[in-house]
Amino acid sequence: MASASFGSATPGGEPLSDHSMFYVASIAKQFTAAAIASLVLTRSVSVDDSIRQWIPELGAAWDPVHLDHLLLHTGGLRDSTAVDDQTGWGVNSTFTTWDRVATIAKTQPESKPGINHQYSNHGYVLLAAVVERATGRKLGEFARDELFTAAGMTHTRFLDVAGTPPVPGWACGSTRVDIRFTCCGDGGLVTSFADLVAWNGWLPTSHLAELMLRERMRLPDGRVAHDAWGISIRTHRGLNIESHGGSIDGYIASFVRFPSEALTIIALANSDALGVDEFSNRLRSLADSLLTDRLDPERLPWNETHHQTSRP
Repeated sequence: MASASFGSATPGGEPLSDHSMFYVASIAKQFTAAAIASLVLTRSVSVDDSIRQWIPELGAAWDPVHLDHLLLHTGGLRDSTAVDDQTGWGVNSTFTTWDRVATIAKTQPESKPGINHQYSNHGYVLLAAVVERATGRKLGEFARDELFTAAGMTHTRFLDVAGTPPVPGWACGSTRVDIRFTCCGDGGLVTSFADLVAWNGWLPTSHLAELMLRERMRLPDGRVAHDAWGISIRTHRGLNIESHGGSIDGYIASFVRFPSEALTIIALANSDALGVDEFSNRLRSLADSLLTDRLDPERLPWNETHHQTSRP
């Protein structure tokens, strides 16, 4: 393993390290999915369950939406950003998971499930609520006991349980951000580079891999629902990747695994000054430099292979 840390948590403060705790935004989705996978394998829930079986607060229009649809981002949900903007959701809000569920319950799906692959934060908030209803424990408690301990992630936590706060984020590189919400599912995860390395080693050989890393579903229009179980499976210049990124004011994170090459790139930042696009550009350049002889320059990079066949 090679790693390098640059900068500090605060100007002139403690230097960042492999063990510094970061807020990683949507990278949390694979851990929410892992919690659901664990419950599916013990038959505590089924991917065919209607979401209303677990959250009856949702209206009757949600009956056709199953857990599988939410895991695969095919639930036909409304655009979550537009809904959240109307409620004031953001880094300075104090929303809990159930506050967010109450907001979602005021909406209804806008299209038939299983047809379109539309990324949805709200689907994963609902999945976090399902974990709570099925286990009687907060998502963070269940994940700690059933996932983090098994994977050797000694400091990782969801924000719905108390623990080490993340280093502050810096919006535009200068305005301090301290996460105040405790909503989990679509985000809400605090972790470190060292703990993500542990997860990277554990997940592919774990009992969860058969669900989380299986071939992605093909949609009726021929496209592939590449982003499922919190992990996007697609290709980069002919090589398969398993990845997810995350960003919010003050933080950017990325996790990209090349399973056939035994290579994983993990990058965590507590400043969003670069912007998501430039952050991703630099990671692709890094991957290209590390895998020069194994890449096909005639094949598309990962930012252009969404919805295509998930295996090369």
